[in-house]
Amino acid sequence: LSQLTSLRYILAVIIAILAFVIGIVYFGRIARSGIEAMGRNPLASRTIQLNIIFNLFLMIVIILVGLALAYLILVL
Repeated sequence: LSQLTSLRYILAVIIAILAFVIGIVYFGRIARSGIEAMGRNPLASRTIQLNIIFNLFLMIVIILVGLALAYLILVL
C-alpha cells in the first residue's frame, strides 16, 4: 500500500470510531438526564420520553454521518 492509501484507511477508521463514541456518549448523557427528570416529574414523562426518542434518532444520524464520511474518504 502507498502512504496515501494507508493514511486514508487510518483516517476513515478514526472518523468511524469517533462517530460511534460521540453518538454513544451524547445519548448516554441525554438518557441519564431524561431518566432523572422523569423521577423528578412523573407527570411530564410523555414529553421526556419523546425527547429521549428524538435524541436517539439524533444519535443514529450522528453515527450514520460519520460512517458516510468514512466511506467517502475511502472511495474518493
